[in-house]
Amino acid sequence: MEAGQREFSTLWRPARFSGIELLSASFTQFEFSRHWHEELAIGVIEEGAEGLFYRGSNIVVPQRHIVAINPSEVHTGFAGSEYGWRYRMFYFAPEMIEQHFAGSDKGVDPVIDRSVINNPALFDLLLQLHVAFEAASFDLTKQSLLTVALESLFSQYGNASRDADKVGNCDKHTGVVRDYLHDNWQDNVTLEELETVSGLTKFKLIRAFKSHYGLTPHQFLLLTKVQKAKRLLLEGYSCVDTALHCGFFDQSHFTRNFKRAFGVPPRHYSTHE
Repeated sequence: MEAGQREFSTLWRPARFSGIELLSASFTQFEFSRHWHEELAIGVIEEGAEGLFYRGSNIVVPQRHIVAINPSEVHTGFAGSEYGWRYRMFYFAPEMIEQHFAGSDKGVDPVIDRSVINNPALFDLLLQLHVAFEAASFDLTKQSLLTVALESLFSQYGNASRDADKVGNCDKHTGVVRDYLHDNWQDNVTLEELETVSGLTKFKLIRAFKSHYGLTPHQFLLLTKVQKAKRLLLEGYSCVDTALHCGFFDQSHFTRNFKRAFGVPPRHYSTHE
């Protein structure tokens, strides 16, 4: 972080995702007094370092590390480096976590076994999830990232276990999901819909689909949308009409995903001779 970077903080609850609260903040001089959360608090330190007094001692959570604070445990928060810290937090209600894992083969307690986690893959996954909640993203994207992130978190640092059934036994179910996504590509498909049509839990579904097709369901849906969009642009549709027809939230959402797939923004593709 650079000296003099301004402080900011935004706390919100994402629509249609009960039991989750989100914080995006940057602090240099601000300090949290001793407090606790009823929720499980999971955070990613994007820049700088955060200091905490937690479980009887001071700890420092450096950049690209994860901080985990269990429900109802008293802690503080302060700058752990000269220039403070920028971070993103999730606050997961215990009942939300219990409900989320209800379809797995074993229950889970909303408790993590360590306060500082150095796991680059999990860090990137949690960061991607938080950004998806902040930006315009499809529900399936957020639900899928949430499922994978929580399973990864609890399977490594909690007591969640993977479903007993092997991914290889699910091929016929993934075909049904693929067809459903093809048939409903214009819609904001949800993970609950895919659970219903496949007969699989969301945990098995995401692993099986990615194992079979090399993509998660939400990645498959996004690629289907941009492929359809490409054809519409060739037919002479405007970028605005194409984005609306393909079910993107807004022009920036469409442009971002189109460029990720084809390397150019849609306006350049549609005007290219």
